Amino acid sequence: ISLVALIFLRASYITIKKMIPPKPKPLPPPNMAFGKLPKIQFPEKTNLPQITYRLDTISGTLPKLASQTKVFFTPKPGANLLAWDKTKSWAKSLGFTKEPQEISEFDYRFVSESPSKATIEVNVNSRNFSFNYDWKNDLASTAQQSPPTAEQSISQAGSFLQKADSLTEDIDTTATKVIFLKNDSGNLIEAPFPEANFSRVNFFRRPIDEIKVLPPDSKNSNINVVVSFLKNNYQGIVEIRYIHNIVSQESFATYPVKTVNQAWSDLIGGKGFIANLGNNTEGTIAIRNAYLAYYDSDKPQNFLQPIIVFEGDRDFSAYVPAIADNLTLE
Repeated sequence: ISLVALIFLRASYITIKKMIPPKPKPLPPPNMAFGKLPKIQFPEKTNLPQITYRLDTISGTLPKLASQTKVFFTPKPGANLLAWDKTKSWAKSLGFTKEPQEISEFDYRFVSESPSKATIEVNVNSRNFSFNYDWKNDLASTAQQSPPTAEQSISQAGSFLQKADSLTEDIDTTATKVIFLKNDSGNLIEAPFPEANFSRVNFFRRPIDEIKVLPPDSKNSNINVVVSFLKNNYQGIVEIRYIHNIVSQESFATYPVKTVNQAWSDLIGGKGFIANLGNNTEGTIAIRNAYLAYYDSDKPQNFLQPIIVFEGDRDFSAYVPAIADNLTLE
């Protein structure tokens, strides 16, 4: 009986041991190979109300975050002797055949020859560009017409970006978001679909190591396209903002990350960046969640750095730099 009991206990022990996942191996210490990092430069925000925060999560606490993460090198595209000729060919493929106007050393403006004016401003090195169609002077745009549906909008926008050779592999097409807009005295403002005339398609970057990559405005991405049912020469496209900085995922260093409580102290101390105020004009914000992300600047940067994102009610979101102040340059 003792022998059978011993065999049974041993078998049970082995079975239970297999069911228990092994403890994860401790990570090596952060190598901080890039040295001190430049401080993240967030854009200026004006006309914000006086903001007060309260923590309002189910548990009453903030989630625990990773103690370290990667920082990636973002190389700047260098001057290329062929870039100018390639840019002219690229613009011609989109219907811009006239000689461009020089804005700066590497930035040029192309103007269309069609009766309804359209312009593209492009950097010949990075191929980042903006497109604008003069829809305000297109009589068809003044009619009360609905915009394409979300699915149609994504298809139109994606088709044009593909034609422009700008739909890169690191764009997460599964995370595309559509916002409907209406013409309000020449300005495009957000509106429900029945009142809308246009739609804005936001293309976000693919997560890196399952960590989101977020632009300065958490609701409107660095790559967004405004579309319509207008019968123009550009598939109904009326505006494009295309900013895409290269990230070298093979070139990275590891850095320690602030605790979520340190980041919370920074936020309530006024050191956070309001990425989207949302519908919170009164300035009282209930914070519901926090998580680690990467900040995808709309300006040239040397590194893709982590941020801690705080999300609240009515589309509110704020960013706090995740790297400790003593590891960043003044």
